[in-house]
Amino acid sequence: MKFEIQQEALQKALDLVAGVVPSKTTLPILRSILVEAEASALRFSVTNLDISMVTVTGDVEIAEPGKAAVLAEKLTNFVRSLAPGSVQVTVTGGRLFIRAGKAALEESCLNPDEFPAFPSVIEGDGLAASGDALTAMIGETIYSVSRDETRPALMGILWEVSPEGLTMVATDAHRLARSRRKFEWDNDETRSMIVDTAGLRQLSRVVAQAGETPVEIFLGQTQLSFRAGPTVLHTRLLEGPFPDYNAVIPKGNDRIVTVDRETLAQAIRRVSITADRITSQIRLGLEKDRLELSAKGSDGSRAEDEVTVGYRGKAMEIGFNYTYLIDILKNMRVDAVQLSLRDPQSAALITPIGEDGAVDDSLLCLLMPLRLASD
Repeated sequence: MKFEIQQEALQKALDLVAGVVPSKTTLPILRSILVEAEASALRFSVTNLDISMVTVTGDVEIAEPGKAAVLAEKLTNFVRSLAPGSVQVTVTGGRLFIRAGKAALEESCLNPDEFPAFPSVIEGDGLAASGDALTAMIGETIYSVSRDETRPALMGILWEVSPEGLTMVATDAHRLARSRRKFEWDNDETRSMIVDTAGLRQLSRVVAQAGETPVEIFLGQTQLSFRAGPTVLHTRLLEGPFPDYNAVIPKGNDRIVTVDRETLAQAIRRVSITADRITSQIRLGLEKDRLELSAKGSDGSRAEDEVTVGYRGKAMEIGFNYTYLIDILKNMRVDAVQLSLRDPQSAALITPIGEDGAVDDSLLCLLMPLRLASD
């Protein structure tokens, strides 16, 4: 195999796929990037068996076609260290030779025939969607994914695909985030699946490199695949069942609070400085048009603040984990939010308020309260 390519194009492709390569594995071949030179294009493939990625670049001059499996860390680091300009790559006798100006690298290759086979996507079977919308939905839910390995279904994001659009849901049993969008796609199938979050985290990088190109989604039996521009990403599906999230969303929360999102977030950050490091509890006290925030530390420290809000209900106090509350607020890209409460023991709902002043139901977050120390 022999080809010549500009350093910028080579680094761009390597940086995209290198994030999938596992840092630790018992299979040495998984630490490599499969490089294939075919006709006038260069293909780079990586996998950790849960996530696979393939990207192609045509900005190359192929002198001799072929393929090689090259250790990802050394290849990526060396190319990244090079100055912009032409890079000549040759593979012969099971060894890789790279030359760029006076810089050179010689490295042994692994057997490319040992590289795992990839899932395939069928042309025309994909559902077209906005990459920005998909990555926004992932960002609006992924922070609520559970880290509890005894409940593997909660370590993924539920995808509900319908003819009208897509709903994503994540929960760790203490909080829940639901994001939904309408998509004008050619789809008559209704299907639910739990998608591994590690693969979904890679999608934003793929979308960023593809620019405005729509993303095609391929619904497999054991994996979910995406194609954006020259790149295909595969991520595994998790086994369920996923909890009935509709059953836990309260319907009778009639104490409505409206507040500036950033003002509330800043007040929570200030007050949380003294919060107990174990419980992370912050106390919210509501009265007409004002919200008092306070937190106590186990060492006797205390912090408090007050925020002007829109509220006409009865006075009440409720406790929350401040880190969970901050996570929700920082993932809502709006000026104002609405908190819907019922009592200190019931789940709160937090929703964004649009520019028109109406509640935007495309995003909904549920947060379970903490029992206050005086309860």
